Amino acid sequence: MKRTFGISLLGILLLGLASTPVVAQDDMTARGILEAHIEATGGLTAWKEVKDLTSLADISFEIPQMGTLMLKLESFTVFPGYGYTNIELLSGPAVVTADQVNQKAYYTPLEGWVEANGTRSNLSEVPAAQRTQLQRTSSKNELAYLDLPDSVLVRLDDDVLNEKPVYVISVTDKGQTIKYLVDKETKYIAGQATQTPVGEVLSVMSDYRDVGGFIFPFVQTAEMGGQGTQVITFTTIEVNAGLTAAAIAAKAGVSKKVATPE
Repeated sequence: MKRTFGISLLGILLLGLASTPVVAQDDMTARGILEAHIEATGGLTAWKEVKDLTSLADISFEIPQMGTLMLKLESFTVFPGYGYTNIELLSGPAVVTADQVNQKAYYTPLEGWVEANGTRSNLSEVPAAQRTQLQRTSSKNELAYLDLPDSVLVRLDDDVLNEKPVYVISVTDKGQTIKYLVDKETKYIAGQATQTPVGEVLSVMSDYRDVGGFIFPFVQTAEMGGQGTQVITFTTIEVNAGLTAAAIAAKAGVSKKVATPE
């Protein structure tokens, strides 16, 4: 029976290190922490003006008793809602085939497709949450959270991650709750936790760098509850490089005129 590996085009789920509670808290709200994070990583106005984003990464996925998969990730986005993502197997155990691992997605505000396990599905056929995450309207997810009511932005008990104190907030949007751990000193996101079939998975971000005035984590690491160890290392991140919807269509091999909303 063909084995499918849980590597997602929507952003690979990463598991981090356990943390230790901290008792003392200040009076910052969850919204205030989000605003501080946005300001520390580029500023609200600048993030709103991002037109396109390109990222290339190497992925190492160590699977217990099998070996290590090496993959490449390419992601090209023009905001709002145009993009092409490609995950491709570079090397791995002999039992793992490219068809089991390779994934692609192409999307516009009106249409698109997702290709995995050798099968292509129309974007309208994939779950709504997946479509929403693919067809991003902004270069930074946290911007959309500022429009949410205070009732779904909740500050939790402060914590410690990798020996650094962090704020902990939860955000519930479109039925999904995500927990963010924000470094108290830098205001960068140190971790992001999501519920998965294997339990809560925490992405641990590190190696933050300045890219044209915007701050990005270049390394994301995970221990996935016995399922394996993943490290995503970004080799290239480009902001406002002049990418167009037509160029994205060409990368995806789409030759017809790009559909645009009325």
